[in-house]
Amino acid sequence: GATVKIAMACIPEGTKIDTPDGKVPIENIKSGTKVKGYYKVETEVLQVHQYKEDRAPHRFYHITFDNGMAVDCCDMHKIYNKRAKDYKMGDKVQNTKVTSISRYNGVERSYDLLTADGGYLIGGIPVNSMIPEMAETIVELNNKLAA
Repeated sequence: GATVKIAMACIPEGTKIDTPDGKVPIENIKSGTKVKGYYKVETEVLQVHQYKEDRAPHRFYHITFDNGMAVDCCDMHKIYNKRAKDYKMGDKVQNTKVTSISRYNGVERSYDLLTADGGYLIGGIPVNSMIPEMAETIVELNNKLAA
């Protein structure tokens, strides 16, 4: 499990998640909280995962869009079904276009949310929950170790 977590960081502490009542820092969201889901309708948070990060690597991305919104996440996190590290300037996410991409480090804690519809919105941008993918990878690794 730790190996999988090293490969997949998540959403940095302080990132604001869209909810029906406005934007809420991800660290303040609990299981049962209502958020704006991947498909832009209200959905329930089923699980919240919190991780301690290695502050040294420049694994986190700040991706800005032409609507003035931005998403902060690790390189392996998916924004609209595509890993952050695979985005380029000019790429589109629905009706928005990527206008800048920068990498940074120094993140102490990150989070991810498992929602009833598989994702959530950050500034109106659909972000995938990576929890199911991490769970599948852990099962695959455990099966290989057991073989």
